[in-house]
Amino acid sequence: MGLRRLLLSCFCFLLFLSATLAQQRLPLSVIVRDAVTKKPIPSASLYIAETRAGASADTTGLISIQQPPGVLTLYVSAVGYIRGRETVVLNGPKRVEYYLQPRATDLDEVDVRATREDKNMKTVQMGQIQLSMPELKRMPVVLGEPDILKALSLQAGVTTAGEGAGGFNVRGGRADQNLVLLDGAPLFNTSHLLGFYSNVNADLVQDVSLNKGAYSAQYGGRVSSLLLMSTRNGNKDEWRASVGLSPVSVRAVADGPIARNLTLLAGGRIAFPNYLLQAFPTKSVNQSRAFFYDGNLKLTYTPNERNTISLSGYRSQDSFQFPGDTLYGWSTNVVTGRWSYLLRPNLQLNLTGLYSGYHLNVDGVRPTLTFRFSSFIEQREGKADVFYTLNKKHRIQVGLNGITYHIQTGDVQPADPNSSIISKTIAPENARELGTYVNTEWEITPNVTLQAGLRFSAFTFLGPQTVYNYAENVPISPETVTDSTRYGNRQVIQTYAGLEPRLALRVQVAKNSAIKASLGRTRQYLNLISNTTAITPLDFWKLSDRYVPPQIADQVSLGLFQNLRDNMYEFSIETYYKHLQNQIEYRYGADLILNPKLETALLQATGRAYGVEFGVSKNKGRLTGQFNYTYARSLIAVQTPFDELRINEGRYYPAYIDRPHTLNMQARWSMSHNWMFTTNFVYYTGVPATYPDGRYTYNNEPVQDYSQRNADRIPDYHRLDVAFSKDTRSAKSQKQYGIWTLGIYNLYAHKNPYSIYFTRFNQRIESYRLSVFGTLIPSIAYTRYF
Repeated sequence: MGLRRLLLSCFCFLLFLSATLAQQRLPLSVIVRDAVTKKPIPSASLYIAETRAGASADTTGLISIQQPPGVLTLYVSAVGYIRGRETVVLNGPKRVEYYLQPRATDLDEVDVRATREDKNMKTVQMGQIQLSMPELKRMPVVLGEPDILKALSLQAGVTTAGEGAGGFNVRGGRADQNLVLLDGAPLFNTSHLLGFYSNVNADLVQDVSLNKGAYSAQYGGRVSSLLLMSTRNGNKDEWRASVGLSPVSVRAVADGPIARNLTLLAGGRIAFPNYLLQAFPTKSVNQSRAFFYDGNLKLTYTPNERNTISLSGYRSQDSFQFPGDTLYGWSTNVVTGRWSYLLRPNLQLNLTGLYSGYHLNVDGVRPTLTFRFSSFIEQREGKADVFYTLNKKHRIQVGLNGITYHIQTGDVQPADPNSSIISKTIAPENARELGTYVNTEWEITPNVTLQAGLRFSAFTFLGPQTVYNYAENVPISPETVTDSTRYGNRQVIQTYAGLEPRLALRVQVAKNSAIKASLGRTRQYLNLISNTTAITPLDFWKLSDRYVPPQIADQVSLGLFQNLRDNMYEFSIETYYKHLQNQIEYRYGADLILNPKLETALLQATGRAYGVEFGVSKNKGRLTGQFNYTYARSLIAVQTPFDELRINEGRYYPAYIDRPHTLNMQARWSMSHNWMFTTNFVYYTGVPATYPDGRYTYNNEPVQDYSQRNADRIPDYHRLDVAFSKDTRSAKSQKQYGIWTLGIYNLYAHKNPYSIYFTRFNQRIESYRLSVFGTLIPSIAYTRYF
């Protein structure tokens, strides 16, 4: 009994002591803002002299920390700002708002970054690209419009199918294997005007981050990369506006307070490219018509420092019509609601609900052949994330999410009673996906940081649906159907599940050098069905089902990073290897659109991608820029027991996105009187192509023979762009000013081939080369800020 009382007394004493110690630490909140623009500074850092404690701001400029009561000396700093000092008396929960003064440097060299200058060495992530929005808006691009995806394609490991092609490819991955999130919601289409423009207005975007390697276990659903884009919050103190004009579009943005603690950000673009199309000499182009618009809206409500509620929306609409032929129209609608609640200074909860939908309509306008074809994909998702900071060296994150998918792969209906088109509808597809994860980042020592995560996802394909059964030991085809099974509404048809481990390690081997390694597995339950090298409006999304298993990718990467001369120069070299399972390939002569037995046109393939990326950049001074070179291969093989289904006899062959050599160079020169000169040079190997290698006669008709898929290549691509920009501000504090940008795309007018095709002329086979931009494209753009 005595021992039990002693233990009970000790336990009560420890409880009392811990409660007393907890009471002696009080919450301190510091919000850091730019003294001129009043915008929050996410890059800010706080140091407390008396306790030698430190903390960093989140994306809203908020720093939260617990300190003992008393008089504290605060030092607040951020890149590009003068360090600030303030003394506070902490005798209870306290909130401080501090304004940092920008450094008096040359106007064009001021780049307030949301990350520290040596992030490439100090963070554990590798294969990560972050864009500077001020620099992006001064880059030379076609038709003068700032373009996020075009800027990303100038980075190591990122390519596109060619000029005017939608989407982008990362480390040998296809365009549909990129998870593109706008304020947390997925975008199923990323381009306007068939690929000439990115579909997100750069004027509204605050952060752009592309993760090429093993990204956080918080995200899943794609096997190639993660692209995060977040729109900025509205200004809390005053209204601001900007209007921009380029050769084919007008854009406008406004933001400011609309009530106490409530801000609004609104912006939109509208395009008018028809007058440019009419200037082309060929009839197939000058009689075509095109149009697009997009718009963003974001409301942010912060009732107190612990709560932030935001609601953001996005809509875009495109239309394109060839002369006297078909009218294409596609639209995107996205809505995201988020509540962020700071339960404690080291514990935060985020709740998110979202909707994302992409709809396509194709209208046939020929007499007696009028029709409307439609397809769509809709995703609804709810998720919860908890962020817990044990201390400044150890953070844990857990979360779960649930998704529902609703897809229509194809539906065609006659547009009027006189049309000879027969109606046909493919049964819609439905599924649900559940996921949960845990992720931790631990600074083991000042030189060693570990990030580890584990994600579990489960996918269920649901009815109503008719599933066909096929004869065994023969290739599946419409002729080998034995029977079918009908599944009712919400009835389970097929389930897939699995673990996705992620691991990353950083080891600082010297003061300015670090080695990083990562590995990860990802799963993808969505597939974009397309047998073209570039994304087109007729491509459609399909869910994994009984015959189409989820794609799985395993990637390992290793990199060396070094900074010199106070982070003025950055050097990096990264190598990676990626193995892909259950890739989709297509049979010869595959019939994809409106095919109720689509699985009979598809093949399962295995892929592998590997490469080395080398980069060097200069970040300070009047002359800045970067150089990167990539050697990369992307190979695929269709290995099946059926000889007639093998492609290239089952050997690995180049995927249509395989580009062994890529070279990008960028330079920026800050001149006097706020002028800036920028230039880009791009070179990459031509994409694979399949050329006819013979001809035979069948029924007295010549037939071209194609024996090897992707055995040839389109000629290499190279281009030089230049631009001059002028900032009319005489002082940084000036609120009304303009920026002029004059650029030339493809300066030496190289006729880069987009594709090579073959046609029969009499008894001969003639080849033709198509170039999208066969000449230089001048442009002028102007943006006015109020």
